[in-house]
This record gives sequence, C-alpha cells and structure tokens, in this order.
Amino acid sequence: MTFQHRFPATSPALDRMSAMQILQRLSQIPVTLFLVALAVVAHVAGPLVLLLTIDLKNISILELHRVLTCHLLHWSADHLLWDLGMFAALGTIAELTMPRRYRLTLLLAALLIPVGVMLHHPELESYRGLSGIDTALFGLIVTDLLGRRLVERDRKSVLLFSLLLFGLLAKLATEIVWGTNIFVSDTSFVPVPLAHLIGAATGLLLGAAAPWCSPPTQRRQLRCAGTVVGNGACP
Repeated sequence: MTFQHRFPATSPALDRMSAMQILQRLSQIPVTLFLVALAVVAHVAGPLVLLLTIDLKNISILELHRVLTCHLLHWSADHLLWDLGMFAALGTIAELTMPRRYRLTLLLAALLIPVGVMLHHPELESYRGLSGIDTALFGLIVTDLLGRRLVERDRKSVLLFSLLLFGLLAKLATEIVWGTNIFVSDTSFVPVPLAHLIGAATGLLLGAAAPWCSPPTQRRQLRCAGTVVGNGACP
C-alpha cells in the first residue's frame, strides 16, 4: 500500500502576490548598495564574468544586456577598489539627494560609454569598469550644486564648486592628451579616457539642466534663500 501526500495548490493570485512582495522588497534596496554588491560578487565569482562581459567586436541583439553589465567587471583588485570606492561615495550622495536624476545618469552613462568606446576604439575587444560612471556622477553632483548656488547667489560656494568643475575638466584634458588614467596606475588593462569624457558630458548636462528646469516657484524660493542670507530683499 502506498501513500501519496498532496500539497495544497497555490492560486495564481497568491503567486502574483508573492512576486509583488519580492519585487517590492527588492525595490527598497538602495541602488548603490545593490550595484556595489554585484560588482564585488562579479569580481570574486569567475563564472559570472562570462555572463556579464562584453565583446565589442562581436555583440548580438540577444547580448545587449552586456552593454550595461560590463561596467560591473574590473581587470584587477586595484581597479575594483578605486572604482568601487568612488562609486559608493558618489552614488550614495546622488541617490539620497536626487534619486531620479541619479538613476537616469546611471542608465545613460552605462549605455553611451560602451557604444562610444566601440565606435572610436575598434581595436579594443572588451570594456570593464565603473570609472566612466563615477565621472558622470561627479559631474552630476558638482554641476547641480553649482547651479543651485548660482541661483541662490552664494558666491563662496560658487567659487568652490567652480574649482571642482575646473579640476574635473583639467583631469579629463590630461588623460586625453597623455592617454592614461590619473588615479589608477594599473598595467593590466588599457586606459580609455574617452569613457571618462562621455561620462562627464552625461553628468554635466543632467546636472546643469536641473535648477533651470525647476518650476518658477521653486526657483524663486532659491533666489529668496540667497537674498535672506545676504540680508537683501527678495525680488
């Protein structure tokens, strides 16, 4: 005699509810933390490299996800530490202060950088690293703060963020002229300054547009904040 244990069948509604709960919990995880964890796992888990890497000379429509995932891979531990440290710091700041533009900057930079490298460096077979996205986030944050301080007429802050912006442009110019990376001296890969240039352009454009695209009432509030600090009359 045999006995058969019957498990209670789950309804489609319960399955959908469970899936929605999982997605809801995943959406509560900070994007920066999630990507940092993925980058670390991708570096230590060898099999993931084959799934995430991009072949710039031979990519098919079915492999377009690699345009996004290639940024999570790094050529060495030193490369990973530099890129991930900057991404964790800049990503946290941007995600807390401007979450929508943060996600938009991530997406645009992640898409445009590999495409630009593919078109202008046909000799390269692959691309890895978060440095281009790091540059995009730095440009986004600095330009956003500079624009807001201009509206508020805060001269000291304008000078500070102008110097940071000038430093970014000087770094890009140096890397392009000398064909090298300033912060990472690693011979395990070929530097691609173009990736930093594309990232910077993406972040600068999105950062510069924000204060001036704000509603008129919000722009007036910013101007009033500056005049109150300077003991002036709000126009």
